[in-house]
This record gives sequence, structure tokens and C-alpha cells, in this order.
Amino acid sequence: MKKRKTYLSYILVIGIVLIVNFIDKVEFFKPVKYYIAVIWFPIIIWEIIEKINYRNGKEPNILRIRTNNDDYNRVFPFIFGTILILTGYFALNNDESEKILLYSIIITGILYFFSGFMFVPTGIIEYKKQKLSFANGNNKHTIEIDKIDSIELKSSDIIVTDINQKAHYVHFMNLIESDYQKISEFLNNRIGNKIEIKNYPQQSTVVKSK
Repeated sequence: MKKRKTYLSYILVIGIVLIVNFIDKVEFFKPVKYYIAVIWFPIIIWEIIEKINYRNGKEPNILRIRTNNDDYNRVFPFIFGTILILTGYFALNNDESEKILLYSIIITGILYFFSGFMFVPTGIIEYKKQKLSFANGNNKHTIEIDKIDSIELKSSDIIVTDINQKAHYVHFMNLIESDYQKISEFLNNRIGNKIEIKNYPQQSTVVKSK
């Protein structure tokens, strides 16, 4: 399953800034910081491309669904991007000796700001190689379709029960009525009516075919 860790790139940028700050105090390592400063570009650009591909329907086996973190994730790129842009801009006006580093920070901020307009929900359901994966951040479960007995869709949880009646929970969702329908249609279009799907609060079910 493709990794979509919302905070990974944020942590990476902060980590790189700290590393650069450390390197800057050691004369021997100073030239290295200009290369480290641009490491994050491909990661952010790749995230943006993935979002664009999903929004354009180029990832048909992935369904994005609402989580409790979406409001935060929707605004954070704008806040973080703005901070980076302003920090780089004012630092550039006061110290032109670090142009490469400061321009890298500004470009990173612009990329983050742009990624905010490409927002997609952070919860994921993916169908791949006769398996279903459910994820909300680090809370992930991948189960073979033949081993799934039922799926319960609640506003705050997705509960996948296997044929041994073991329940696998994906917490902190924020599903609304339209999401139940989207998930049911997504699953039925890819695996047919093989799995009982329980939708709450409607208590409706898709009967499992024999």
C-alpha cells in the first residue's frame, strides 16, 4: 500500500532545518547544507502529484475518506507554508550570504501553500491484489478479501471483522451519510457483494452473496 503519512514531510522539513542549523556551526560541513536543503523538494512534489492524480480519478482502486484530523490537515499547509515563506523572505533581506538555503526555504513554503489547495481526505481504503487496506495515519490494517466476514461503517470507526470473528478497528474517522454510500459502492464495484457491509446509523446491510 502506498504510504501517505501526512506528517512525514512536515517532520522531515523541521528535521532538515535542525540538521542544517547544526551543520552551519561546523565549518567543515557547511557546503553540505546546500544539498540537504533541497532534499525535501521531491517528497513534497510527489505528494502534490499523488493528490492531483487522485482528484483526477487516476487512482481508481483508492478511496479517500474523512477523518477527525482533516480540518487540521486542510489548514496546516497554508500556515506552515506561510511561515516558511515569510521566514525565508525576511532572512534573505537581512542576510544575502545564504541565498541558496533561503531560496530553498521560500520555494518549500510555496510548495506547501500550493499543496493546501490540493487537499484530499486523509483516510484511505485501497483494493490491491485481492486485499483490502484500511488506514488512518499509522492505524492501518490489510486483510485478504477471502478472510473478511463483514465491515461495519460508523461515524468514528471502521470495524473489519475477519472469518475468525477478530475485529480490526480503524479509529478517529469522521464519516457522514454520503461516505457510507461511497464506501459501499467502492467495495461493491471492486469485489462484488462478497462481504456484508453494515452502515450506521441506518443499520442497512448489503447481504453477502453465497
